[in-house]
This record gives sequence, structure tokens and C-alpha cells, in this order.
Amino acid sequence: MLGEQYAHSGAWVVTVRGDLDLDSIAGHRTRLTRTAAAFPVLVLDMAAVTFADSTFLNLILILRRTTDLRLANVPDLVMRLLELTGADAVLQLYPTVADALPADTPASP
Repeated sequence: MLGEQYAHSGAWVVTVRGDLDLDSIAGHRTRLTRTAAAFPVLVLDMAAVTFADSTFLNLILILRRTTDLRLANVPDLVMRLLELTGADAVLQLYPTVADALPADTPASP
């Protein structure tokens, strides 16, 4: 489920892949929760997600209470889940990881 992870432009980026269901998320729930608590901005790159169910939806709704959660590259199958449940209205969704990163803060004069 969890792939590459790295700091970028004031955010922690996590590549998520494969099926996101009860079996796959169980082993990563604590790790993602701790990551969310440690970083003010968490970007999940979802380009390689092949399936997501309510277990995943529950996890991201929990994570967004702890951090500024941003979802990037959301595949159509996940977007349908988010739209059907109304979660798309409360989550921050971006077309790319670059778009999801925090804007650079201008230098003080």
C-alpha cells in the first residue's frame, strides 16, 4: 500500500498504491496516523491506487483531523467513492502532487 515517501516544499508526500481495503490498510493505519501527526501537510499521491473501499475512506477522514491532508492524482474509481459519500466536498483534491504542495511563502523584505 505505501510506497515512496519524501519531504517536498513543506509537505510529506506518500505514494499510495494497490488495493486500499481492510486487509491492506490494517498494517499501515498506525504508521499513517503517526505520519499525519508529525507533519503539518500530508500529500497522498494516489496515481497507482487500483481499488478503495470504506476502510480507506474512514482512514482519510480521520487523517484530515490531524493534518492538512491533500489527495493528488485521485483515480476515477476513488473519485466515485468520494463523490457518492460526499467526501469530495470536505477533502482537498488536486490533479498532481505539484499542485497539492503548499505555495511558497514569499521572502520578507
